[in-house]
Amino acid sequence: MREELCIEKQGVICYNADAGFIGKRADGKAPEIINDEEKENMTGFLQVIKDYIDLVILLFGIVLTGLILWNGSRLSSHKSRIDEAVSRRNRKWTVDPEDGAVFAKDDEDASVTPDTIRQYEREFNKDCALHSVFSQLIPVFPLLGILGTVAGLMLGVNAASAANAGNDAIMAALKPALSSTLFGLIFAILLKVIDAVFPSRVIEDVDVMLEDYGKKLDLADMIRKLKADH
Repeated sequence: MREELCIEKQGVICYNADAGFIGKRADGKAPEIINDEEKENMTGFLQVIKDYIDLVILLFGIVLTGLILWNGSRLSSHKSRIDEAVSRRNRKWTVDPEDGAVFAKDDEDASVTPDTIRQYEREFNKDCALHSVFSQLIPVFPLLGILGTVAGLMLGVNAASAANAGNDAIMAALKPALSSTLFGLIFAILLKVIDAVFPSRVIEDVDVMLEDYGKKLDLADMIRKLKADH
């Protein structure tokens, strides 16, 4: 017969001598006995997280940094091409000194059409979509760090309980457990800074450039209509 010791405190807390673990039921019913195998499986899972989470954060950080820089270089190339095309399509507005009529004079290179610039814009938007995906992955780093910290703390608490140790054992487990949170925050801050000063800034510059170009096209259409009316 298995020896069980049950204590009534916010439900039933039961210690089973064979299983060697405490089960708890808040509804006052018989407790679920958690055996050593289940404990070992949970401990092994937490140990894997604690042992490898720092490496996962490091590798993921390196890969994502490279992808953000690569994406930023592609966006920068699109910006240069769009800037060159828009500059060649800029119209110079001139006033006729005799009758005061306003007319437009194209630059020397008229091979770049609005359709060409729209094609460049579509290609630019494809890389903007990739940038959006990469930037949304940055907040994952603190979450991975918290996961590693929680796993380490749970292992420390379990070890301290099994050894009947006090707060010293828990504090000893706290320091290595916090390393994953530290790495996660470092990569999150670093990648956020890189994203702000490189890809995001390029995207903002191109948006302003294309908005200005759209206003010039609208002005050109308005002047053509005025000329047609006269």
